[in-house]
Amino acid sequence: METQRDQDRQIVCQDCQLPFTWTAGEQDFYYSLGYSAPKRCQSCRAILRRKIRQHEERRAREVQR
Repeated sequence: METQRDQDRQIVCQDCQLPFTWTAGEQDFYYSLGYSAPKRCQSCRAILRRKIRQHEERRAREVQR
C-alpha cells in the first residue's frame, strides 16, 4: 500500500505563494528528524535565514557597545 509519504507533494509557499515540490526523499528526511512539512520554498527559507542572521549580528554589535 502506498502512503502519501511515498509520493512527491506540491506545497504552496506561505511567503511567495508559488508552488514547490517536496520530494518523497525530503519527506523521509524531515520526518526522521521529527520535523513537519515545510511552509516556505527553498528561496524564501534562504531569505528568512539571512534576515535572522543579520538581526542576530546587529544585536551582537549593540551588546558589545
